[in-house]
Amino acid sequence: ATEVVKDMDKIIPFFINSAMPAWFSMLFMLCILSASMSTLSSQFHTMGAAVGSDIYSTYKQSSPTRLTSIIRLGILVSILVSYVICYMLPNDIIARGTSLFMGICAAAFLPAYFCALYWKRATRQGALASFWTGLIVGLFTLVFLHQKEAAAIGLCKLFFGKNVLVETYPFPVIDPIIFALPLSIIAIIIGSLLTKKK
Repeated sequence: ATEVVKDMDKIIPFFINSAMPAWFSMLFMLCILSASMSTLSSQFHTMGAAVGSDIYSTYKQSSPTRLTSIIRLGILVSILVSYVICYMLPNDIIARGTSLFMGICAAAFLPAYFCALYWKRATRQGALASFWTGLIVGLFTLVFLHQKEAAAIGLCKLFFGKNVLVETYPFPVIDPIIFALPLSIIAIIIGSLLTKKK
């Protein structure tokens, strides 16, 4: 499918249009549109509420009417920024961005979440060690080791004169989560065992 469709975000719609009857394609696309609208609505409301409640209210007390106006302004700004970004970035950025974000979030949050549910010995310090280890290792791997992103970001080339630190295969194509998640798991175990639970 990648030979026919250059944009990775359009592979599934291309397959549905090619393999299914027209009525199913329309129904499928309406379902995707509905899910997208629902997701966008909640995302924009969350961004607006973060601007109004988490940022503005922290620095200035205001009436509920004023706060509502700030939240609405935050929603409008987030919609405009999203609109501008969607036309400035490359076509396959959604799939790549989602993959990268989920990988870094998994490395930063998954061990602490899992241990909070299933390991009573986990401590706050262990969770923080896990979070920071997963985040830092994930970002470092992304910026300095993973070929596609490191070359696009350009920091490795700026500091070291080459696209990636380790050019030996398979390191340039290994996903950052392969490095970050195990180290994050080790960090929560060691951090929790070395600290007392309160």
